[in-house]
Amino acid sequence: MTQGSAVTYEASRGFASVELGAALSPATQFRIGSITKTVTAAAILRLAADGRLDIDKPIATWLPTFPNATAITVRELLNHTSGVSDEWEAPLTDVLDTPARLALIGKAKPGFAPGTDWSYSNSGYMVLGAILEKITGKPWDEAERALVLQPLGIPTMGYHGDTAVIPGLAAGYTVGADGKLARPVLYSIAGPGAAGSLTADARAVALLPHQLATAAAPWPSVFKAMATPARVGDTMLPYGLGTVPGTLRGTPVVEHSGGIEGFTAHYVYIPGKDTSVAVLENSDAPAVPARALARRIAALAIGKPYPTFTPATWSSTALASVAGSYDIGDGSQHVITVQGGTLRIRRSGGPTKGLVTAQGDILYYAGDGTDFIHVARDANGAVVAIEFHADGAEASRREKRR
Repeated sequence: MTQGSAVTYEASRGFASVELGAALSPATQFRIGSITKTVTAAAILRLAADGRLDIDKPIATWLPTFPNATAITVRELLNHTSGVSDEWEAPLTDVLDTPARLALIGKAKPGFAPGTDWSYSNSGYMVLGAILEKITGKPWDEAERALVLQPLGIPTMGYHGDTAVIPGLAAGYTVGADGKLARPVLYSIAGPGAAGSLTADARAVALLPHQLATAAAPWPSVFKAMATPARVGDTMLPYGLGTVPGTLRGTPVVEHSGGIEGFTAHYVYIPGKDTSVAVLENSDAPAVPARALARRIAALAIGKPYPTFTPATWSSTALASVAGSYDIGDGSQHVITVQGGTLRIRRSGGPTKGLVTAQGDILYYAGDGTDFIHVARDANGAVVAIEFHADGAEASRREKRR
């Protein structure tokens, strides 16, 4: 955690290498996945600030042979409204260079017409990497180092290829089908490119948004653009330009997650307090997700901690009484089931997650705890609805039982 450029708290738990018994430290390097997008967006916007690029111009200016290039703008790649699809495949071990990556992306059918909808697109940021290379004449990672990381004084963030020896790099882990700790499948770090290939320590990740927001011009104006929610027509989107603007317990924040085989990461930046929290994990299936932990620590930093609950064992009858479907109100529903003596919840189209039972008819997500549910009963004790408290808010969304 940082206040301004000063580290106010740092800690590490667990192992950088389980096999060797080597402990993690605050200086340990991690793969940071999609947090790379914050750096890529900053590099593109720095070029724009320097007059070398117009983000509202079609990408045909730099990539004339890319499919639909005359209709897609740089801004649309930055805010995920380009329609460039992730529906393409390549072996994870393939070492993709920029031409190979563009060829694969270009073969995928667009998800929608540019500027008409929103869908998170790793491929769009890979295309931005190609634009960086066209304008600067450097590999995308060298361009990002020269445009962003060196000027902002962040030397411990960067790209390292598959064969590089990286001092202090943690080994990545996952959880196998048997529920035991395992190593992730082999992959080439070259694959994600400018969408997710950077490596960093926690201090570098925490300092990144602070430096973007407070360094000398043009960085504050660049950060303002990055932290402004994008729109499609009158609809505000859940993304800016390389960042996720939002709120934490009612306080404006800017954040981003990252995930890649063996690793997860998240930062939260609180502009009003110039405070950053970064959490990096060398597991893609951690007991406590990086996002949840970062947000809980940031909530403490602003004096608005999340509510805490006392776990309690519910009888089989009590568990069964909650099982059922609940209308969310947008055409989707939550379905709660009992599996192996515990409750599981699934939103339409989403993954199934575990719930922890607590005192006071409270349910919360296992390993998370930022969202929670209160079970609403009638005078006879029958369950009639669940009250969903997003991000621990006092106000709730009432979801009636079907």
